[in-house]
Amino acid sequence: MKNIKKGFQYALVLGFCLWFSTSVHAHTMWLNVTDYSPKIFSHPKYAPEPRAKTVVYFGWGHRYPVADFLSDKYLGDFFLIKPDGSKKKLTPGEGGFRAVEIKEKKEGGLIVAAAIKPAFYGVVEGKKDFYKLHYAQYAKALINVGEVSDNPFSKAVGHRLEIIPLKNPNQLRLGDWFEFKMLFDGKPAKRVKIHACSLFSSTGESFTTTTRDKGEAKIRIVRDYGPWIVKASMKLPPTKEFKDKCKELSYTATLTFAVP
Repeated sequence: MKNIKKGFQYALVLGFCLWFSTSVHAHTMWLNVTDYSPKIFSHPKYAPEPRAKTVVYFGWGHRYPVADFLSDKYLGDFFLIKPDGSKKKLTPGEGGFRAVEIKEKKEGGLIVAAAIKPAFYGVVEGKKDFYKLHYAQYAKALINVGEVSDNPFSKAVGHRLEIIPLKNPNQLRLGDWFEFKMLFDGKPAKRVKIHACSLFSSTGESFTTTTRDKGEAKIRIVRDYGPWIVKASMKLPPTKEFKDKCKELSYTATLTFAVP
């Protein structure tokens, strides 16, 4: 690969996006958005009060953008962070992809966030109540309402494993590096595995790297505009709480955004 800066490994994997079956727990959650940059709209009949509108729906499985339906038994927190920083609980829709409409009257950044209920996976034969892993999953989607010049997505929403963009994706252009940092329990997380791909990739390319000591990493926006997804995964030995319950702890975080 050309134009790869020293210190960052940039690997290319061919195939249909997604590579989400890399863990024992094959299904991964992410958030899809119909419009990552909705504009404020007004109409005397259909929108007498100016507002922007978009729709968020769940991805679940290991093929981006959609693969399977997310059951209520898996979904935990689901909320919206508004431009003023306030937090609003969201209720998923009744359809298969649990679509929910988002309306906003003010310009600024919106963060839609969700989490899977932590659980155990994979019974270990010969050991009672002992599993292969205990997993937790988190997802965020970044939405720019109207004209947004700063980076309203730089603050954490409180997920245990979280991707924090160091630049607003709406400022990216082809050839740019999308830089971000990983936090685990609010602290920089090193050696986290990163995968990324574009929805409109004609070849199904996915790109991989690993976070450095300060939890930072970056991916190159090589040739595709439109929606992108970044997945971060980390495995740790069991803590004292889980040492008699599982072999390892698995954490996954996804981030979706769009390049204008």
